[in-house]
Amino acid sequence: MTAAPALEPLAETSPPPRTFPAGGISLAALWTLYMLTLRQHLRGKRWIVMGVLFLLPIGLAILLRAISPDIPGIGLEFIFAFMFIPQALLPLVALVYASGMIQDEQEEQTLTYLLIRPIPKWALYTFKLLATLTTTVVLTMVFTALTYAAIYAGAADHPDHLAHRCLTAALIHSLAVVSYCCLFGLASLLTRRTLIVGILYIVLIEGVLANMPLGIRLITVIYYTRVIAYRTLSFVVPNPQGMQDVAGNVWNFDFGADPMLLEHPTVGTSIKVLLIAGLACTILAAILASRREFHVKTPEKG
Repeated sequence: MTAAPALEPLAETSPPPRTFPAGGISLAALWTLYMLTLRQHLRGKRWIVMGVLFLLPIGLAILLRAISPDIPGIGLEFIFAFMFIPQALLPLVALVYASGMIQDEQEEQTLTYLLIRPIPKWALYTFKLLATLTTTVVLTMVFTALTYAAIYAGAADHPDHLAHRCLTAALIHSLAVVSYCCLFGLASLLTRRTLIVGILYIVLIEGVLANMPLGIRLITVIYYTRVIAYRTLSFVVPNPQGMQDVAGNVWNFDFGADPMLLEHPTVGTSIKVLLIAGLACTILAAILASRREFHVKTPEKG
């Protein structure tokens, strides 16, 4: 019997040099990359897991309404739409999607096929990020709307302009998830342990520091989204002692001492901070991507 041929070892090599069309970047190639990334995000188990996570506040809201029908709708809205989703789900969804934009391609050894296309590395990263933002924003808006439906469908105490509240919440959540995606996309180029770093960031920065009445919470995403929500929506609910501002108490906004919230940024400033921070992370990540040599595994030639 003849011995089976030995398998050739894998070696890390850089992809061959690329040439670009004389007219510049191929728009067709960029569109193909964008659509390919969308399909990657929408197939497999990742989006199913994210959908199940988003169904948690919906299921819990329905359960609480069934068990305690006297709970004010505004109270449920605050718990699930402005505490559970922004603090737990949005950063996690952004981390899962953004961290794998480049690293998944490297692990699956498909990055070579992208790097030989007539697309510069900065554009490759930027359009993969754009497809990631599209996916996460659509998921966020759909499930935010479903959460509001679970809270208020058939309820007698729904607030005025409910559709406006739902749309406002969806837009605030979308702004947050965009900021997180830009941040974690940058982190994925700085370390291969993006998931670990991201989880530590979510727990320590967005989970702990953001809930402290200190100036250090100005470095968190969730602080600015809370300021936007607090300035645009009312979170006053009735209780045995009268009317209570639940958001002001939980978010440490001292409305009694600072009724105009002069110590906090305006809505416009908060939006600008998040957009500028996200843009800065994207530009820095694109620069890093353009200068990096991405190594891929290919069979060694004997």
